[in-house]
Amino acid sequence: MEETTEIIPGFPTINDYKKKGFELLLEATKSSNALPSQREWDFYKTYDSFNKILNKEGDKVLRLMSTVLHNQQQNVNIRNRDMDERMEMLIEANDNILEKVAISIDELNGIKRANQGDPQIQAVSAQLPVNGSWNQLSKATFSVSSSIDGVKKSSSFNAIRLLTAKNIVRPQSYFKDKIDNSNNPWIPRITEKPNSIKPLAIFLEESELGEQYSHPYEMELEHFTPPANQLLKIKPENVKPLEETPLVEVSTPEDLEMCLEDLRQHTEFAVDLEHHSYRTFMGITCLLQISTKDTDYLIDTFTLRDKLCILNEVFTKPSIVKIFHGADMDVQWLQRDLSLYVVNMFDTHQAAKQLGYSGLSLAYLLNKFCNVVPNKHFQLADWRIRPLPDELKTYARMDTHYLIYIYYMLRNALLNKGNGSDNVLKSVISESTEICKKRYVKPILTEESHMDFYRKCKRMFDNRQMFALRELFRWRDKLARAEDESTGYILPNHMLLQIAEALPREVQGIIASCNPVPPLVRANLLEIHQTILKAREQSLTKPILNEDNRGRGSTFRFAKLNVDSPLHCPHDLSKSTEFRDDLPTLLGQAEYKTPCAKSELQICKSKYSVFNVPEIDSDDQNDTLLTVQNKSLLAPYQRYELIKPFIRAEEEKATVEAQQNEQKELSNEDRIAALHEHFVKVAKETPQILAGSVKLDTLEQTDVVPPPSIDTQIVANILESHPTLKSMCGSKKRKRAVDEIDVDEPEQKIPHNEIHTPKPQQRHFQRRKNKKKNQQFQDHTTQQHSQPPNKPKQPPKKQWKQKQKQRQPQKQSQNQQFQAFDYSSVNFQQFQGGAGRSNNRKGFPKNEFKGKNNKKKNNKQFGNKSMTYSRRQ
Repeated sequence: MEETTEIIPGFPTINDYKKKGFELLLEATKSSNALPSQREWDFYKTYDSFNKILNKEGDKVLRLMSTVLHNQQQNVNIRNRDMDERMEMLIEANDNILEKVAISIDELNGIKRANQGDPQIQAVSAQLPVNGSWNQLSKATFSVSSSIDGVKKSSSFNAIRLLTAKNIVRPQSYFKDKIDNSNNPWIPRITEKPNSIKPLAIFLEESELGEQYSHPYEMELEHFTPPANQLLKIKPENVKPLEETPLVEVSTPEDLEMCLEDLRQHTEFAVDLEHHSYRTFMGITCLLQISTKDTDYLIDTFTLRDKLCILNEVFTKPSIVKIFHGADMDVQWLQRDLSLYVVNMFDTHQAAKQLGYSGLSLAYLLNKFCNVVPNKHFQLADWRIRPLPDELKTYARMDTHYLIYIYYMLRNALLNKGNGSDNVLKSVISESTEICKKRYVKPILTEESHMDFYRKCKRMFDNRQMFALRELFRWRDKLARAEDESTGYILPNHMLLQIAEALPREVQGIIASCNPVPPLVRANLLEIHQTILKAREQSLTKPILNEDNRGRGSTFRFAKLNVDSPLHCPHDLSKSTEFRDDLPTLLGQAEYKTPCAKSELQICKSKYSVFNVPEIDSDDQNDTLLTVQNKSLLAPYQRYELIKPFIRAEEEKATVEAQQNEQKELSNEDRIAALHEHFVKVAKETPQILAGSVKLDTLEQTDVVPPPSIDTQIVANILESHPTLKSMCGSKKRKRAVDEIDVDEPEQKIPHNEIHTPKPQQRHFQRRKNKKKNQQFQDHTTQQHSQPPNKPKQPPKKQWKQKQKQRQPQKQSQNQQFQAFDYSSVNFQQFQGGAGRSNNRKGFPKNEFKGKNNKKKNNKQFGNKSMTYSRRQ
């Protein structure tokens, strides 16, 4: 809204200034258009009055331009210069002024900040939930402190800590060597090659990752052999405490020369790097730590970036061991930023892996060998901070201070694992040498770069979304190379996918897809919006799902295979969908002279006598057994032949014992069967007595006469051993029904399903069966009582007590000989129920049964009711 009121009475407002300026601009435009040109200009130049006016106005314009340049701190004098010099000075000054304007706009948008003096340390701590912390970022608790000690005290052990500064100056702006972020292969910058076997030669090669330049020390690494003293055991010296070890900070070329002179005097030293990759495209090495037995060095790689290549004298010397931990990326960073290469390296990470330790980190090795727990508060610190705080210096020293002692301990452990041999130690040195052969590869943008990124996500895009994804991916990569920023800083991956998937129509939709909004995205909103509008104008086509070959899980159902089955063959591919039986084979090309020709096999004896086992013959088997026992190795079939007679003897012995047990069981079963038939007969003839539902006065009227050959004393003994029968047979006439049972018969329990009252329709059939069973039972009992007794009969009570004493040890022996029931012999299919399909297809006849609700089968209200059946008359 324009301001129309006067702030101070008598002074013009902002609106008045705008109107006045617009009027002056129109007048100046009209005057410039009224000036003569071409032929008219030459005509007016002949008048002195016209020339005086031009010179006067020209001096005025030059004076105004000089004043503007002076106010903009441009030390340029455009007076007393010819026209060409004035134009060059004005163009240069104009470029400087526009650059300042751009920097001011970036500071206004938050992209760049002005230098506010020394960096202000800021520590941020984030405490994530324990369960599913990766998916509960909104529940995380953050704490920000202006001091390092404040975060240490306030945060817990499991918190994530980030140490940074508010106003860090970009170190790339002070590098003398220009950083090349172009889309071309990385070129090594080494100019000298000390300790060389082959002269320095760098040429372009074709590899699996594309075009790469050769490794300068590849020949030296291939011909490297560790010295003899490096393969011997060594007695580790005690490590000096961190407080007693001197710390030397190297930041000048003079300090670097002193450090190099000290490193020449040692046979091993430890090396580590600190790296930063968030505010740069390829990453930068921020700090180089080197430790000897006596001194710790911290080398500033920002100020000595182009001078550290002189350390190749000791880094490539084969007689000096360079100790790293996890040097896979350190080797590449040394090549890219410092032009340093490593020969004769020992990686403690590879040694711990070879020894099979449960932990492979440096913190685990420090705790195991040095009993030191490292401080991981500054693991995510921003190492671009200058000057470095004391806490960061201590953290950097600990990475290399104890590494030489750990190297000695791992070296002795590798020699012990080899049982005196140095093969295991050599294998670790060989793996470390292969790491030294790695070359740095610059990220290259190709036509399929966005597809590699798309295949890793779990989304399905159509052609419009794919167009937006490709264009935004290329825009992000181009801007990251130009601004020397990481792609994650310009536009994180999840935000890129969200914008490409949503395709917002308005600019506000782009801002809503990013939380928080990256500074460079806010500064380039118009360009991103134009890209999205182009994607929305694309004609929509249905995505072809068959071309999507990403790993999203397989829908193929694997059948359960019985591997132990003799019919299972893993090489049988006949059931596979891609099986072909018309492929050419060697057997189809072979020619035989005769169809039944047999190939003669030549049996060759092994040069090792342990495998030459003599064959076993049936004639001299005993002699062969003695000969074979002297050998240390037997074939499986020969072992089977030796043990075969023993197995046969055991099987015959088992069959004889089984037959004897069956005969004993049969004799007992005959007696038990006779007693069982008698009880069945009594139960059927006197159902009311056994059921217990008839009173005594009704029982006396029954005419049941037991067989005359059964003694009443035997029945009494049976009733004493069966309390249930005794309660059912309380009266004299009940005892008369079962008073002739033999006492010598073993105790037999009456099944519950056999004590029942017969139905009326079954009485006619039971009478016939009972007559036959009575006759058979009488014949059987008369045969038994016809034999003379061996012992005189005792009273029932004494005889029953003796039987009870004899049964107790038998029960204990039976419990000791208990064997588990073999359920594998049971066919469980006959017990399957439910709505499954029955294996027994024999049902009731179709002609004998009919449904009662036949007339209502088409009625919907009876559709869910069950059908009952009745037999046809």
